[in-house]
Amino acid sequence: MHIIVYLLLLASVVLAMLGPRLGHRLAPAAAARALTLLSLIVAAATVWGLTAVAVGGLGRTDAFQDEAHSSPAALAHADPVPNVVGALAAGLLTVSLLRALAVTWRRWAALRGLAPLRKRPAAGDMVVIDADRPDAYALPGRSRRVVVTSAMLRALPADEQAVLLAHERAHLLHRHHLYAAVAETAAACNPLLRPVRDLIAFHIERWADEEAAQTTGSRLLAARSLARAALAIADAARVQKPQGVLAYLRHKVAARVGALQAERPTSHWGAVSPIVAVTALTGLAFAEVTSDFARCLHVLHLY
Repeated sequence: MHIIVYLLLLASVVLAMLGPRLGHRLAPAAAARALTLLSLIVAAATVWGLTAVAVGGLGRTDAFQDEAHSSPAALAHADPVPNVVGALAAGLLTVSLLRALAVTWRRWAALRGLAPLRKRPAAGDMVVIDADRPDAYALPGRSRRVVVTSAMLRALPADEQAVLLAHERAHLLHRHHLYAAVAETAAACNPLLRPVRDLIAFHIERWADEEAAQTTGSRLLAARSLARAALAIADAARVQKPQGVLAYLRHKVAARVGALQAERPTSHWGAVSPIVAVTALTGLAFAEVTSDFARCLHVLHLY
C-alpha cells in the first residue's frame, strides 16, 4: 500500500479523538446517532486499513507466494509495504477481531441468560420482580420487556414511576441496545474509541431521559424521579446490572439530573464541520485504499 493507507489509519485516530467534541455540541438523540455512526466508520477504517497493510506486507513471504505464484518484484512495485509492518498489522488485526467477537459473544450470552424473564407474567410489557434492591432496565429482543423490581416501585410515587417506565420504553422503542452494541464492538476493534463508547452510553441515557420528560410533560418531574431512584440505592456504583441491557441508574446519574433541570438541549451543527471534513477525507481514503487493495490482489493472483 502507498501512503494513503497510513493516512486512512491516521484519519481513524483523528476521528476517534474528535468524537467527544461532537457529543458535546449535539442534543442527546443526535449525539447518540452521530457518535455511533462515527464509531462504525472509525472501526471499519481501522479494520480495512490493517487488512490492506497486512496483505501488502505479507504478500511477498514464502507462505503467500506458494499459494499465489506471483512475482515478488511486481508485488514490491505495486505494494511496497515492509514485511515487518505487514506482520504487525496482521497481529493487530487479529487481536481487534478476536476482541470484537468476544464482545459479541458476551452480549449474546448475557441476553440469553435473561431469557426466562420474557416468560414471566407481564402487565403489558412490564415484568415486576420481587426483590429488595431497587432496579429497572429494558430487556430488548423479540419479546421486549421493561423489568422493574418491587423495591423500585415502592421507592417511587406513581407519577415518578411513569417517568421510569417512559424512560425504559424509550430504550426499547428506539432500539438503543443496537447503538450500545455497535459502540462496544467498535471500541473493541479500536481502543481509542473507548471514550466515544462511554459518551454514546451517556447520550443514550440522556436521550431516554428527554423522551421520558416529553412523555410525562415535566422535566422537573423526570429529574426528581431519577434523583429519587438513585437515592433509593445507598451505593449505586456497586450495584451489578445485567449485561446487555440498558438500566435506569447507569451512567452519570448526577449529570443527567442536572441536564433535566436545565432547558431542553439543541444541536449546534456548525461546530462539528471539522469532523464532517475529516469524515469525508476518510471516505476518500477508504475508496483509494480499496482500489489499491484490488490491484494488490490482482498481482497476487488471488482473484
